[in-house]
Amino acid sequence: MDQNQKAFRIKLGRRIEQIRTEKKIEQGELASMINKDKQFINRYERQGANPTAFILIQIADALGTTANDLLDFTHDK
Repeated sequence: MDQNQKAFRIKLGRRIEQIRTEKKIEQGELASMINKDKQFINRYERQGANPTAFILIQIADALGTTANDLLDFTHDK
């Protein structure tokens, strides 16, 4: 995996976590909202897993946001 791809995955995971925590949703809660387990969300947030477009939309919907907002890294911590 090249550095750009790795950086993207890390930023996406941070952004998912940021929005999730702002909305006071636990990993397990978010996972159950999309019929997955907590480890599934943890892989995205901590390990930089690369979600499919469908999963990205599911996560965005569950968080009450858009895929575009998830991909807006200007809010990155």
